[in-house]
This record gives sequence, structure tokens and C-alpha cells, in this order.
Amino acid sequence: MIDIHCHILPEVDDGSRSLNESIEMALIAREQGIKKIINTSHYHPDFRYKKGEELLKELKDFNNILRENMIDIEVLIGNEIYYTNDLIKQIDELDFYTLNNSRYILIELPPTNFPSDLCNIVYELKEKNYIPVFAHVERYREVQENPELIYEVIEAGAIIQINSHSILGKSGKELQRTCNTLISRNMVHIVGTDAHRSKRRTPIFLDAYKYVCEKYSKEMADNLFIKNNNAIINNEDLYVSKPCKEEVKKKGFFKRLFKL
Repeated sequence: MIDIHCHILPEVDDGSRSLNESIEMALIAREQGIKKIINTSHYHPDFRYKKGEELLKELKDFNNILRENMIDIEVLIGNEIYYTNDLIKQIDELDFYTLNNSRYILIELPPTNFPSDLCNIVYELKEKNYIPVFAHVERYREVQENPELIYEVIEAGAIIQINSHSILGKSGKELQRTCNTLISRNMVHIVGTDAHRSKRRTPIFLDAYKYVCEKYSKEMADNLFIKNNNAIINNEDLYVSKPCKEEVKKKGFFKRLFKL
């Protein structure tokens, strides 16, 4: 399996705090059946996180350490880019990495200033030859209250990612409920761990895969955990099912009559 959203590199953002913790995370990931990880360090205008060539050097050094310790996991380059109103205007000048240098760009939306024009953001990014992957959408209150937002951005051409911890209810029942709503309506394309630590927010994947297998189908789980993740690192088109609109329940004759 392939984890396309993880903060495994040591001391580059708010993820792993040390080399030892990064190695522990890699060992957990290996036990979970993960073979490749895209390190998606935060790219945020307000924080001095490592980026550009400095980030690439950290990645190369860590892959060497994994090989020296005979940990058969490969870490690939990427960023989780924090959306701002100036992002698209400045995007050609920024030194961020797409997911394994593909067309796919992982976008984190501001939780306290959630954009009202998500579809326009998708269109503008696609005009610049990027395919936006919206990260951990189940965490946003606006999505929890109105999943139709996700239907609309998928129709516009976005890819939707949710976290494995959320699927399992480890981040709260509301996030798990939102994940189930989105999965059942074909409005999820990718699952990632969004792992930050070796003791909490760990790279747990296998249990979430089994959960989707049992609750939905093995075909669904394979698409969300394996096939689409593999397509991203190879810069290929994803398998995207037609999303389902919410069914509006019609009121019966007597209910309408008594309401009158």
C-alpha cells in the first residue's frame, strides 16, 4: 500500500520531532503494509518550515538511513499546501512540491476561513495544469454540515482525500460519520494516514482498509488505499466513480395533507 499524506521526515514541520521518531513511524508503516510514503510537509506562509532544496536533502538523507537500517520503505517528495487567497496568483513562484512531482497537488483548506468558492479554486488550479487533492475533508465543519460541497468540487474535477484515523473513529464519531457519508456516496478517492507521530496520529492503515472492505467492498478498499494512490505517484488518471447526490425524500400524501 501507498500512503500519499504523511509527515514522516524529522524536524521539518509539525510532524516527526526526531530521527528516532521518524524511524519508529517507518517501522509502524511497514507493519501496516505500507511500501511507499509521500512526505507531505506543510507549506504554510506563516511558519518557517523546511521547503525546496532543503526539504529534498532531508528526504534523500532519510531514505539513506532507511536503507542502512534495512527498512524497506521508500519516502517520496511532496507538500501539503495551505490555501490562501494569494496562492493561485503566486503559485508559479513558490518552491513547493506536488505529490511525487506529479500533476496532483495536495491542498489544505483554512478551517477558520473556509473558502466559499471551492469550485473556482479547482478550475483555476486545473488551468495551471494541476489536479487539486483536497486533504482530510472530513475535518471541516462546512463539509460535515453539507456534504454536497464535496459533490460539487468532484464534479469540477477535484480529488478527495480522507484520513485513515477518521475512518476508524479515532478522531471522533462526527468525523467517522462524515467519512461514511462520503464513502457511501462515492465522494472519496484517496485515503492517507496524515501521520505526525509514532505514539499518536500514527501511520495506521491496515485496520482502516479492513473496515472499508467489510463495510463496503474489497473493490472499494483497493481503489481508495492502493489503486488510486499508485496512480498518483505514477502521475496517471485515477479511477473515479460517479458521485451520488443526496436523495430528497418525498413526503407522502397524508403527511402533506396534514401539514396543510
